[in-house]
Amino acid sequence: MQDKLYKTTIALAGMIQAVSLVKDLAQTGKADDAAFLSSIYSIFQTDPPNIAAVYQDLSGLRVGLTQLIATFAGDPQEGRALMRYIMSLIHLEKKIRYSTPIFNTLTKRIEQTKKQVEYFHLTHPTVIANLADIYLSTISTFRFRIIVWGNPRLLNTSEIMEKIRALLLAGIRSAVLWRQMGGSRLQILFFRHKIKTMAEKILSQLPMTDIQQNVKERS
Repeated sequence: MQDKLYKTTIALAGMIQAVSLVKDLAQTGKADDAAFLSSIYSIFQTDPPNIAAVYQDLSGLRVGLTQLIATFAGDPQEGRALMRYIMSLIHLEKKIRYSTPIFNTLTKRIEQTKKQVEYFHLTHPTVIANLADIYLSTISTFRFRIIVWGNPRLLNTSEIMEKIRALLLAGIRSAVLWRQMGGSRLQILFFRHKIKTMAEKILSQLPMTDIQQNVKERS
């Protein structure tokens, strides 16, 4: 049970990180660079040796773990907004699973884009643009769509929208992982305290950032 809780908490943190970055981009045009890199990295991990490797390592999920804890312990209104995104990702993952043409196209195009990463870095505009186009030409064809709310000026900017669509694709990657690790909607509804406690434990075991180290040295 603890192993399952550990793995589903990581996958849920992956989903929450992706949608938190979407929210930040939509509202401010900015997002945490390290978290963005980790989320995009996860899209290309089709055969990882372990769950942490999906995100390079768990340090890449610091934003997601922190936001997961805040979502389950903080302002209910703020939490509801993020959880609507999460439930939408889970719903879309199920639709992809039952649509063979969409699933096959996604798999093929992600493999093609993976080859680009060999020539460009993970967050190069060309890579992000291709990931956004994959989302637009496959997942966006479903009648059910994720509505992103934010600053209209930013949402009309192609660079911002490409990053948002790439992150939604990353969120669905984590939703796939969530299902594979045994995650369910009931777990989110009835085991929130256990998930929050596990997230706190995982976060506490991560190496300190340079800022945290400096604060500790000064205190």
